[in-house]
Amino acid sequence: MEILKQLLFKSGNKWQIAGAAVGTFIGLFLLLNSLQFYRDLTDLTSGRGGQSDQFVLINKKVNLFNTLGARSTFSEEEIDELKGQPFIKEVGIFTPNQFKVSASSKMLGFYTELFFESVPDQFLDVEPDSWDWKKGQNEIPVVLSRDYLALYNFGFAPSQGLPQFTAKTIKRVTVDIKLSGNGLSKIFQGRIVGFSDRINSVIIPQSLMNWANETFGSNSQPASSRLLLATDNPYSTELADFLQSNNYELSSGRLIGGQLKTLIGSVVSLIAFIGFIIALLSVLIFILNFQLLISRASGDIQLLLQLGYRPGQIQRLLSRQLALLFGGVLLLTLITLFISRHFLLGWYNDQGFDLQTGLHWSVWLLALIFSTLFLLINFRSIQTNVRRLFQP
Repeated sequence: MEILKQLLFKSGNKWQIAGAAVGTFIGLFLLLNSLQFYRDLTDLTSGRGGQSDQFVLINKKVNLFNTLGARSTFSEEEIDELKGQPFIKEVGIFTPNQFKVSASSKMLGFYTELFFESVPDQFLDVEPDSWDWKKGQNEIPVVLSRDYLALYNFGFAPSQGLPQFTAKTIKRVTVDIKLSGNGLSKIFQGRIVGFSDRINSVIIPQSLMNWANETFGSNSQPASSRLLLATDNPYSTELADFLQSNNYELSSGRLIGGQLKTLIGSVVSLIAFIGFIIALLSVLIFILNFQLLISRASGDIQLLLQLGYRPGQIQRLLSRQLALLFGGVLLLTLITLFISRHFLLGWYNDQGFDLQTGLHWSVWLLALIFSTLFLLINFRSIQTNVRRLFQP
């Protein structure tokens, strides 16, 4: 068998086969990495577990009366009507602040007016540490919309000469937050503990909001101008018709999430297509190289046939060599994919994103499908060319 191997691979095709192997590695890596990146992008723009798309924010349409001072808030009857709809699973009520809020930092040199809202904890898409607040606690935990961080970094900070922050580093920064009203005021230490992809707002714990409204605001229950709906299908015609008939409208959701997903998704699709073309060309190069290898060694193979070798032995040898070569390429591709993902997850973590560490199951499935088709096509080509060589 060693003599047969030397005869088949003595013709100098090693560089061509090595080039085909490199092409297979590049194409397969681009293909698998594009799919994994797309899955990560889907998780980032959809929220954890892909459940963020099942929540929609609604508000009443603003009209001239609101411009003149009327408030567009939801009454208890309207909220009960929403809860009674079969296509709405749950209604989350926003509680707004009824007191003045300001934030400042002597170290950063800025001052700004703020607003706060709170929602029931089950409607949050993050589970921050130290979220519970108790009376007497000086630190205020805040969940901020991720889009607000982007607007700060690329809008507010450059215009005011302030530093830019990653999602990880800004969690270490504390600012003075002043709550005032009813002739009272108190300064707390505010700290961002999480970022929401679902809610465009500045969220504080419900217990803190209730206490602050009672202490610095009025004792009346504040009416909500926005609601968060949990629904089986946010795109259903029943929901759209109901909102339109009641003069409600969907809030825009994320400010940049949808456009960003579309743009990056298009780029990822282009990279995946290029990877697929490279991988396809590498399959063709493998087929042509093994055809050429068999053709160049035809004379030697004829001598081996006279010595008692059979076509099946040559087929098995070539198929085994191909399988070993492709197995090495596949292993190297997966190792490179895991290494690149390790560094990418570190970057995700610095930006405040929390993603699964392993590869998505669809990436493994695509690798299995590609490997199976690659080997079957090449095995079939080897079998056909060897048999053709031994036909009388």
